[in-house]
Parts: sequence; C-alpha cells; structure tokens
Amino acid sequence: MKKIQLSQTGVEVSCLSLGTLRFGTRNTYEESAQLIDMYIEAGGRFIDTANSYDRWCDEGKGGESEVTIGRWLRERGLRDRLFIATKVGFGYQDVPDGLAASTIISECEHSLRKLGTDRIDLFYAHKDDNNTPLEETLSAFNKLVTDGKIRFFGASNYLAWRLADADAIAAKNGWASFTCVEQRCTYLRPNPGADFSPQQIVERNLTSYCDARGKTILPYTPLLRGAYVRSDRPIPSPYRGPDTDARISVLHEVARELGATANQVVLAWMMHRQPPLLPVFSARNPEQMKENLGALDIVLSAEQMERLDRAGSCLNDEPV
Repeated sequence: MKKIQLSQTGVEVSCLSLGTLRFGTRNTYEESAQLIDMYIEAGGRFIDTANSYDRWCDEGKGGESEVTIGRWLRERGLRDRLFIATKVGFGYQDVPDGLAASTIISECEHSLRKLGTDRIDLFYAHKDDNNTPLEETLSAFNKLVTDGKIRFFGASNYLAWRLADADAIAAKNGWASFTCVEQRCTYLRPNPGADFSPQQIVERNLTSYCDARGKTILPYTPLLRGAYVRSDRPIPSPYRGPDTDARISVLHEVARELGATANQVVLAWMMHRQPPLLPVFSARNPEQMKENLGALDIVLSAEQMERLDRAGSCLNDEPV
C-alpha cells in the first residue's frame, strides 16, 4: 500500500486508513480481527478509532472499538509497525461531552489503557466545542505532546475559520497545533445548506485553508455506507441535488471503463487528487474489505479525473 506524508509532520502513513466504528459491537472480535488482518496483509498500517465508538449503535456503550483493537494488538504484537489514531470529544457512558482540558487528559489515559499502548500517534478533537475556549483545548493537547503521550493531534468536524483561529493561538503561545483534519466527504456534493450537525463537511473554504497550510484532509463516510453500489440503499437525501444524476452517471461510466466498482473509483478519485485526500474507509465483511482495497489498483487518467471533477459543475461549481 502506498504511503503519503501526513501534513508537514515528516511521517508517512498509509494512503487508506481503516475506520473501526463497528469493531466490538456490530462486528464481533473474531470478525473485526479478520478485517484488520486483511488490511495489514494489503500493507495498511493506519488504524482509526475513537474513545466513544460505538455508542451510536444499539449494542454499544462506547469504548468497544478501542478495547477490540487493544486485544488485537496484544495478540499480534504489531504495535510498533502501526500508526494509530483515536479521538475525544463526544460524550459516552459517564464521560462528558466536549473538549475541556480535564476531559482531554483523562480520556487520553483511558484510551492508552484500552489500546494497551504507551502513546497515541494521532489524537483528534472529535468535534468542535464552542463552550470551551480554544486556548484551553489546545493547551491540553500540547501538554500531551510534551509529555510524550501523543505524537500529533488533529481536528475533526471543524469549520475553516475555527482552524485558523486555533493555528493563530498555537503560534502565539509556541504550541503544537492541529496537524490534519478528518471531515465528512464523498464524491457527491451535498445540497447547499444541508445540515449534518454535529458533523461538518469538506467544502471549498476548508480545502483552500488546508491546502495552503499543508494540512492533510482525511474524508470519513466516503462511500455513503454502500449507497453507490447497493440498490437497497438509496443516496441520502442531503446528497440528492441538481447535479447528483450527472455525477452518478460519470462515476459509473468511469467504473465501467476500468472494470471497477463505483466504490473503488470514489476512493481512487480521492487518492488521485493533488494534494491527495486520505480516505478513512471501513468494511462490514471480508467481501467488502476486498472490494475497497481494490481501489489501490485503480489508476485514473488525467482525462478521467477531469470528467469526475467537472461532472455537474454547470449546476454546482464547487469541486472538492
């Protein structure tokens, strides 16, 4: 699996990051371990989780994903070969919502214990917290870097102007700042005004800012949970806009030309962008994992990228 530099860290990470939201809840430990093994066998080394995964499903309370990954790490003994990201910010069980310094520090310790490791490679603010001063949040993350508990920290579900404010505060105080941004993004464009709150989308202001500052963007939910390839899973209504049909048509046209699936083309399109997007993908079973990893073999020509980028632009001229 190809590696790319994460922002300006000097550290290279896998071009596909494995999302583990369902691991330990909707996927049993055995199923989760099989999927991680397949990812590792394909050369992947970048695992993405969160302290609250998966409190959103009926079977989950939060924390199950980190526990599952921790068990897998103990059994495989591969910790030093991996780049592990986790997050803090959403409340779960008795952990409060938000990014108060006390929550960031204590949840870092809890994540270290659940994962069975002495450091976290990338620790995200899982969502913005307007009720806590940015200075407090950034100071806590910076302390964790200084203490060697985390290597880098990133932002998820932030607006561009909040990232700019955070960078200014960090520079003023001589602190580390948000290294990268994990944000909702897919090939289809959301309708103007679509509200995904508390999630935030990748949009023009964000890409302009991150590209200018050398911050890698990591799209989550890139495959809309199967909507591109499953007839029983319709395109979500926030993505049903005036240019949807045009973009779907070109997507499937390019997929036919390459003998690929629409999912594979979506992931390849992200990885072919300059600077590249780094998708956080997942899979429910081995068949889905094999399909999604097949995106690594897709080579899009400049002409195909142009068609994919410009599809529907006359109706909504806002490329990623």
